[in-house]
Amino acid sequence: MVSTEILKSFSLFSGLSQTELEGIAKLCRERIYENGSVIFTIGGWATDVYLLKTGKVDIQIEFKIYDYEMMTTVYTVGEGEIFGWSALVPPHRLTASARCEGKADVLMINGKELMELLEKDRNIGYVVMKNLSGLISSRLASTTIALRHEIQKLIKK
Repeated sequence: MVSTEILKSFSLFSGLSQTELEGIAKLCRERIYENGSVIFTIGGWATDVYLLKTGKVDIQIEFKIYDYEMMTTVYTVGEGEIFGWSALVPPHRLTASARCEGKADVLMINGKELMELLEKDRNIGYVVMKNLSGLISSRLASTTIALRHEIQKLIKK
C-alpha cells in the first residue's frame, strides 16, 4: 500500500487527516512510465487520476489556426502534482494529452472508486473537491498563457 506520507505531499489531499489519507491510500496503484510514453490522449474517457511521484509529464493540446496545426505543451506537471483530474469531473472526457518527459513514477487512483469514497465521506469529498477547483483554475490560467504565447509566435511568422 502507498504510504500516507507520500499522499500528504499532494495538494489535492491537503487538509485531510491521517485516517482519511489511509482510505485514499488503499485505492492507489503505482506504475512507472518510460521517457516519451503517452499516458493518455485528448478526447478519451478519463478513468484514473494520476499523482506524479517523480519525473515530469507534459500536458499537451492540439490546436489548429487556419493552416497551422500543432501540438503544444500547456503545462508541465512536476513532482507532487496531479493530472488526469477529468476522472473526477463529468463528462469524464480528457481535455488534453499527457506525455512523459523522461522516466515518471506515477500513482493512479480509479476515478469512480475515489468518487465513491468522496460521496461516502463528505468531509473528504469537500476537501478534495475544494482543492481540485483551485487546481483546475490554475491550470486554466496556465493553458490560456501558453496558447497566447503560441498564437503570438504564429503572428510573428
